This record gives sequence, structure tokens and C-alpha cells, in this order.
Amino acid sequence: MEFGYESMKHAGSLKWGGGGEGSYADFKSHQFNAVLRIDLDDAGSHAGREFGDGSDHSDHDAGSSGHATHFGHGGMAPAGVLFSHMLEHQGEWMLGYRYMYRRQAGDVMQGTHPVRDPATVAGACATDPCYIKPTSMNMHMHMLEAMVALSDSVTLMLMPQFVDMNMSMRPLDGSPPSPGMGDPVGAAIMHAGHPHTTGGIGDTELHALFALRRDLEREWILGLGLSAPTGDVGVKLRPVMGYKLGYIEYGMQLGSGTWDFKPSLTYTEGSGKLHWGAQLSGTLRMQDHNKSGFAFGDIFQTTAWGSYEIADGIAASLRGICTRQGKIKGSFSGTFVPIGPGDYGANYGGRFGDVGLGLTAALRNGNHVGIEWLRPVKDNVNGYQLERKGSLAVNWSIQF
Repeated sequence: MEFGYESMKHAGSLKWGGGGEGSYADFKSHQFNAVLRIDLDDAGSHAGREFGDGSDHSDHDAGSSGHATHFGHGGMAPAGVLFSHMLEHQGEWMLGYRYMYRRQAGDVMQGTHPVRDPATVAGACATDPCYIKPTSMNMHMHMLEAMVALSDSVTLMLMPQFVDMNMSMRPLDGSPPSPGMGDPVGAAIMHAGHPHTTGGIGDTELHALFALRRDLEREWILGLGLSAPTGDVGVKLRPVMGYKLGYIEYGMQLGSGTWDFKPSLTYTEGSGKLHWGAQLSGTLRMQDHNKSGFAFGDIFQTTAWGSYEIADGIAASLRGICTRQGKIKGSFSGTFVPIGPGDYGANYGGRFGDVGLGLTAALRNGNHVGIEWLRPVKDNVNGYQLERKGSLAVNWSIQF
């Protein structure tokens, strides 16, 4: 494993010999990176026991702390599934890293169908006309995982997050003429011609996992989680020509801003080279609004998957996901200049269907890695939203 950190500060006025740039060129940047190198020649060295294929159950039967029971069937869940496995013996612990990427691009959707610019101008911004629309949005989330077994049936899990997003926009055809730079709306439209980026610490989650039932073939896990609002929901646009434009749109904020309850119920089972499972999960907002005046909608999700061992220590998975999310409640309470669909809470949430394809690998010394790509197959959005293109999940964990 390799880890790195780089910090850079640029001051344009400090050019050697004078004649530097103004303060508009000043910036700071911080970059973290991590690399995991894997020797695939050793990928199958522990596969017989970790995949539970019946070749070696001696560790489980003896009640030892060997890797045979550390991951069970839940350890073979697709990379995008959280809370599918837990530690089995008091004192065990695990470290992990997850990367999640989501992309939106293409058409603006209303319900289940794409719409042209005139319809977006007329209907996407409530009683006001829309001036701009997003053309692409990318979200990158980095999550660290730390797990410890309080007992043979209770595991605690801490998950801090770092979020980084970028969005590009363009003017809508048929929108009203811009009021110009002498008006806040005109300044906001001009600002929208440049890509928007946000990044920083996201919300922090703490979960308790309880083993309701566990044997060689199947496992039931109850998860009770709490998400703390450590992500900033007060991110604002830079002033333009003296105008304070206020908050950047809801979807570009770094967290929910509310305390959220996150329950889950997961079932996994396996027989030979075949493993399968299902999960019900939710995110329930425990406050009506955050410090910026709004609250994201509740989320309910069901998912089911199957995986098959295609080689020693390597399994391929197929998964289906159904998600339902409510609209945003409330609105920004401070200075805010709405000019596009993302500035209105009615244009968030909906019902979404995805199919995922993934690979997982059980490596030596307790290492597990996984990757999964999710492809949207059915969307029914609230209001007007940019089309979803897909998402990627990658994870790595090591158990001690």
C-alpha cells in the first residue's frame, strides 16, 4: 500500500522580479492519493475457505479466529453493497477504503421522458423562467471504514467521507434575455458559464451491526446507523461584479446538514460456488431542516444479488437495485439566486432502477477487493433532472 499527500499554495503577486498577477490568481489545493498493489498470482491462496465452498470448514467448526468465518457469504457481496458482512469474534477489527463515482449527463428528464429546452424553460423553475441547464455532473466520494467487534454478534463501524463534485452548464435555448451584469440574475447567468466545483469533508457515519442469525449457509444482519452532519451545506458561489450570489445549488453541497437515521436488514446465503443475498435499507432525516433552511428527502432502497465463483478466489456478481427518494423540503434561508432546475427542491428525488455487474476477489492475508458498475435501466424523476449515466463502486479491506 502507498499513501501520499500534496499541498500547494499559489500567490500570483510573488513573481520573481516583480510584475506578478493579482489576487484573482491565488489558490490553495490539497491532494490525497492511495495505491494498492495486488499480486494476482496469490489471489486464490485462501479461496477455498473464504468462499465457503465446503473445502475447509475446520476453522469454523473449531470456533477459531481463522479466515474461514471472517467474511462468510456477505464478504462476497458486490462492491456497492454496504453492511453485508460483520466481524465474528470479539476483538477482531478491519480497515477498508471505498471509492464511489456517479455521473449525470445528456438530456434533462421530466418523469420518465427527456424534454427539450423550451419545456425546461417553462416548467423546471416553478413560476419563474429557467435560464440555464446542467450538461454534466460528476461526483467522487472517498470513504474510509474502520470496524471493530465488540462481541461475537455486535460490530461497530465508523465511516468518515470526503466528497468532490464538478458540474458544467449551458444557456437554455428559448430562455428570456439575460438582464445583464447590472442585475443579480444576469451576474448569476454569467457565472454559470464557468464549471462549478465543490469538495471537502462529507458527513460521518457510525453504524452498529447485529448478527440476528448466522450459520454455515446463511446470515441475517441488522444495521442501525447514524449520519452526523459534518459536511458543509453552506457552500456559496463567489461574488460577481459586487453581487453576492449566495448558495450553490442543493446537489453541490457536501452533506445533508441533518442528523440522519440509516437502518438496514441484510440476508446472505451460499452453496458451493454460488452466493446470493438481499438488503432493505433507508435514510430517514431526523430534522425538518438544516442550518441552511432545507432537508433532503428520505431514501428507501431494496437490492438483491447473486455471485458465482468463476476462478479460485474470484467471483462475478449480478445485482438489481430499486431506489425511492423524496423531494427536498424547505429552501435556502439566505441569499440565493435561482436560475436553473438544480436550484429548486422539487427537482430532486424520484424512483430509480439500476442493474450492476461486479467482480470480487479474496486475496491472501485477509485482503478483499471489489469493483462494480451500475447502469440505470429505469428512471422516474421528480420534476426536471439531468439524465443519469451510471456509477462505479470500488472497495478494499483488510481484516486483522
